[in-house]
Amino acid sequence: MRMSKKSVLSLPARIYISILRGTPVLVVLMMIFYVVFASVNIDPVFVAVVAFGMNFAAYVSEIFRTGIDGVDKGQTEAGIAMGFTRVRTFLYIVLPQTVRRILPVYKGEFISLVKMTSIVGYIAVQDLTKASDIIRSRTFDAFFPLVMVAILYFLISWVLMQSLEYVERVTDPKYKRRKVSHA
Repeated sequence: MRMSKKSVLSLPARIYISILRGTPVLVVLMMIFYVVFASVNIDPVFVAVVAFGMNFAAYVSEIFRTGIDGVDKGQTEAGIAMGFTRVRTFLYIVLPQTVRRILPVYKGEFISLVKMTSIVGYIAVQDLTKASDIIRSRTFDAFFPLVMVAILYFLISWVLMQSLEYVERVTDPKYKRRKVSHA
């Protein structure tokens, strides 16, 4: 929608993206839980998924937009000249190049999303940070629970980063050429 030439489509997308990128995710999370769903008995985990999904969508849409804009227009023209439809040109020519370009930025945004989940305790979701807070309040020891939470978040982030780096290698044509030349 953001890339549409029709303002009836691009304007709402611009407003949505601007608001969500300009508002702290904690505020979005609390607004959705305490304002939007205030009169409904709803699972806080669902609210967290919606809030983080909305925030992540705003950032990722801009990442994809700039990635698509970064692909030379001649690529699209070449695909159409070869007989591809606009959709097939996008799917087989533009999108693969876009994915290769955006993966490093996407990785960082995805890992940030995972780390941002540490704030869901504000809406009564039992997460790692909330669990360490409960342990601290019972044992009066803040060091060990917080160190364990930091280690667990690091391990989760590290595993996700390794997975995304694997995807990045698989989609990189240079990696495929190196693999063939070593054989």
